Amino acid sequence: MTKKALVIDDNELVRDTLKAMLEFLDFEVAVAKNGEEALEKFKSSDKPFDVVFVDLVMPGISGIEVMQKIREISSQVKAIISSGYSNNSSITEYEKIGFKGILNKPYTLDELKEILKKLNIL
Repeated sequence: MTKKALVIDDNELVRDTLKAMLEFLDFEVAVAKNGEEALEKFKSSDKPFDVVFVDLVMPGISGIEVMQKIREISSQVKAIISSGYSNNSSITEYEKIGFKGILNKPYTLDELKEILKKLNIL
């Protein structure tokens, strides 16, 4: 059965690259360029997402706020921080916010596979 992922990032190159990596791993992928679009896609999806990748720093709703709203909709969601800010305090305490893992940008396909396996998604 195909797994489903949501990629939330304001950087088009990052979105497209992660989408391509996930599709290579046989995921069905939805992308969102901001928090508002992400919440709309999350709510309207006909099938629950197996994993959500959230950029922390975005215009409008921050990644942390998006995560809080997503967890109100589905407390079981497996979300991963995808960030280039490794010194952000949210990253060191990501589990308290509700994230299951972290990928520091830039990351490789192997690093992506490793975290997906760790979370029993792959």
